[in-house]
Amino acid sequence: MTRITRKKFLFDAFKYTTGAATGIAGLNFLSGHKAIARAKTKVWPWPYTKLDPEEARILAHDSFYTFGCCYAGFTGIIGLLQKEVGEPFTAIPLEMMSYGGGGVKGWGTLCGALNGTAAAISLVRDWKASTPVINELMGWYTEALLPSDQSNKYGEDGKFPADKGIKTLPQNTSGSPLCHVSVTGWCSAAGYTIGSTEQEERCSRVAGDTAAKAVELLNAQQDGKLQTEYVMPASTSECLICHGPEKEVANVDHKMTCIQCHDKPHEADERNEIIR
Repeated sequence: MTRITRKKFLFDAFKYTTGAATGIAGLNFLSGHKAIARAKTKVWPWPYTKLDPEEARILAHDSFYTFGCCYAGFTGIIGLLQKEVGEPFTAIPLEMMSYGGGGVKGWGTLCGALNGTAAAISLVRDWKASTPVINELMGWYTEALLPSDQSNKYGEDGKFPADKGIKTLPQNTSGSPLCHVSVTGWCSAAGYTIGSTEQEERCSRVAGDTAAKAVELLNAQQDGKLQTEYVMPASTSECLICHGPEKEVANVDHKMTCIQCHDKPHEADERNEIIR
């Protein structure tokens, strides 16, 4: 296979894109190629500069109404870095994260706000440094009253540019990072239905809250002051005594609560005759 040098590639690309219409197309192609090339020169993780959590909250909230929660969480961080840092972040199409809405195309799995913010964190932190930040963010999400008081205050004061005229919304604790559990639990507690204006505004505020929390954690880590507070629920720790990796049963490896879905884990169910 013949190897083509970068110099020859650029020369050939220019040579074959002469002429009016083809010349414009070729220059656009080269411009895009150079942007990608510049991005590739940045060693992962990419440079992070401290951001304003409240800017992240508002940007993520409003972005929800474009492509949903995953896009919102990602844009709340990377969109700000595009403005504050520029390259290489400007080479990223934020729309790539639109897949994650509703727990990935409506499948109700990982909350898109967590999905998008975790992706952003992983872009600016290596594997080791991202672990405590994402773990803390996930744990916070399961225990916090959401939407937050701050987001509700913004709603009351009309401070969201994408204002839907909704003031204070009911709060609840999801107990889970899963979209299905989080949204359904809130709807049941608040008395609203899936697809209602109130439910969509709730999720937009949660996306803003999640982006703001992620920025707070990243800023603290940047200053060398990151403190992790989340502790695994006792019920989960008890289950992992037998079911965790390298234990007697060894069929579970997770950190979220068990009893929301497995309130009677040792009883037989219709799909598995024997649970333990």
